[in-house]
Amino acid sequence: MKKLLFGILITHSLCLFSQQDSLQLKIDNLQKKINVSKGVDKLYLLDTLTQLTKYNRNQKYDSIAKVTISNAIALDAVNLATKHLGELLYYQNNRIGKPKEALELFKDFLEKNRPVTDTLILAKLYLEGADAHLNSGLDHESLSWYDKTMTLALKAKDSSLYAKTKGYKAFALTKMGDFATASQEYQKALTVFIKRKDTSNIIRIRGGLSIIYGQNNFYEECQKELDAIENLAKASNNIPAYLISLGNKATNYYGQKKYKESIEVNKKKLQLIEKHPRFKSMESSSFKMLILSYIRTDSLAQAKTMLKKLEAKINPSDADFDLKRKYSEALAEVYLAEKKYTHAKNTAIDLFEMLKTTSNYSAIMDNNNLLSRIEEKLGNTGKSLEYYKKYTSIKDSIESVQKVNALAYYQTLYETEKRDFKIATQQNEITLLDQKNKVKQQWLLFGGISLLVVFTMIYLVRRQKFIRSKKQLQEQFSQGLINEQEKERTRLARELHDSVGQKLMLLSKNGSVLGDKNAKALAGNTLEELRSISRSLYPPALESLGLSKAIESLINEIDANTTTFFTHEITPIDHTLPRETTLHVYRIIQETLSNMIKHAEAKVASVTVSKKEKSIEVVITDNGKGFLVEEQLKKHSSLGMKTLIERAKIIHSKLNIVSDLDKGTKIQLSIPL
Repeated sequence: MKKLLFGILITHSLCLFSQQDSLQLKIDNLQKKINVSKGVDKLYLLDTLTQLTKYNRNQKYDSIAKVTISNAIALDAVNLATKHLGELLYYQNNRIGKPKEALELFKDFLEKNRPVTDTLILAKLYLEGADAHLNSGLDHESLSWYDKTMTLALKAKDSSLYAKTKGYKAFALTKMGDFATASQEYQKALTVFIKRKDTSNIIRIRGGLSIIYGQNNFYEECQKELDAIENLAKASNNIPAYLISLGNKATNYYGQKKYKESIEVNKKKLQLIEKHPRFKSMESSSFKMLILSYIRTDSLAQAKTMLKKLEAKINPSDADFDLKRKYSEALAEVYLAEKKYTHAKNTAIDLFEMLKTTSNYSAIMDNNNLLSRIEEKLGNTGKSLEYYKKYTSIKDSIESVQKVNALAYYQTLYETEKRDFKIATQQNEITLLDQKNKVKQQWLLFGGISLLVVFTMIYLVRRQKFIRSKKQLQEQFSQGLINEQEKERTRLARELHDSVGQKLMLLSKNGSVLGDKNAKALAGNTLEELRSISRSLYPPALESLGLSKAIESLINEIDANTTTFFTHEITPIDHTLPRETTLHVYRIIQETLSNMIKHAEAKVASVTVSKKEKSIEVVITDNGKGFLVEEQLKKHSSLGMKTLIERAKIIHSKLNIVSDLDKGTKIQLSIPL
């Protein structure tokens, strides 16, 4: 059994090394190709390399991403540059703890005022910019960027991003002490995620609510949220959520002065992190909480052990503000417990200098309380009282803000209900008076009005029927014409292939047998032209490769023969749609790309095919010169666009065309399943 286990471990290790070698080989090959490439070819390779090394510190992801962004901007691929910048800001904010560097990149990009046409990509960039402000201590500034993100998310009709941003804004408000508003924002976000059945985000939002309840001494409500989080996290095997739940539970116990229970929960959290080392960044809050809990239970030696572990996590080259704040708070408490009051005071004053540029009022309040206790030990009663007054002033201010906000909320709710009731009562009284005063007039006018209404209704119904019937006949004719055209194309393609093609192949062989090179060459060229015509009449790739590969083949062929740089992301959708629908989808994409090459003069284009729960979505965009959609549809010469619309109707799909002069074009096709 031991030998078997050893063999499995060796095999697993070899597989891991093999995967790493394979990744490194791909990266090396891409870098060689990049060094000898230019223009859109180089950008395509850089885009591929960036995705391959995404968030990988060992592969210097940030340096590669910056080069990709610069090349994309140089080629006017602003949307692609913006997408990579958003991902880079996320990496600097959340993976390597460099929010100030992220903030500088964000501000520099905004100053250039680049024309980003993809609303969703811009929204995601704004979200990372807001996080960079928040993580750099610029709490108030972050709120406006969260609001801008939500505006764009609504414009892009992305409810998930909208709700997620509300959650981030609520976290910022919690940090600033505006608990009532934060709670309302969390509740709004939670409603969206429950409707979407998004477990991971439900856990995150409930975690935020538990923090608010705990900080405001609503321990019972806090515990309910934490229990719900723990159950969801275990059911979905969500380790980060479970760790956050444990951290909040430990904080909740600490707030109730249940220090031993807090210690046990923090130990459990650290043991789980040991099993999952990728979450090492979540250790610092547990170390700080353990230090404070050990001091409160007279276990100073254990508190100092935890302090050393917390200190070891500080990297002098990284300006991790939050980690340094936690360490300074813990160090001052340890000095105070050791009766090294001067050291404790100096550390607490340094901490105050760190905090005064932020809006973290809870931390500033705790710092004043700490300084008050230190000055008391030093015998400086006046200073101690001064700091204590500041502490109580901030505490009262935070609590009064909460009460005022909550009171305003409930008062507004009450006044609204009261107003609505009053309006409803008045309306009922008016209705009764009108009925009494006008009953006779109504009887006199009723007959005439009824007749007029009847005749008008008959006229309108008949007119609507006529217009609808005429429109249906036109659509049926157009759709029938398209269907018959496709049938005839398919028949001609098969006839050319099976009949004329076979004869030309025979003629080519006879020429070869008779030694007539001219006849053989002529027959061969004619056969190739015939095959080209046959492919244009009906794409054989649809039957041999399936729809997904056929679309890829079409894009690659156009990409190879034009100057436009194409990117594509195609989800396999073979055998998902009926044969007739498949052909129409292919034709719509083919016609769209053909029109783009003929008229758009685009440098960059993208094709995305994705499978949703109830539909297949096709999105085609370019950064070409664009056009006025309504004017184009009115022209008799715009048969291509009208054909696209009719094909979409045939397969009961929605086709949306968005374009404007010098702003590119976006075509979205939604095919129901």
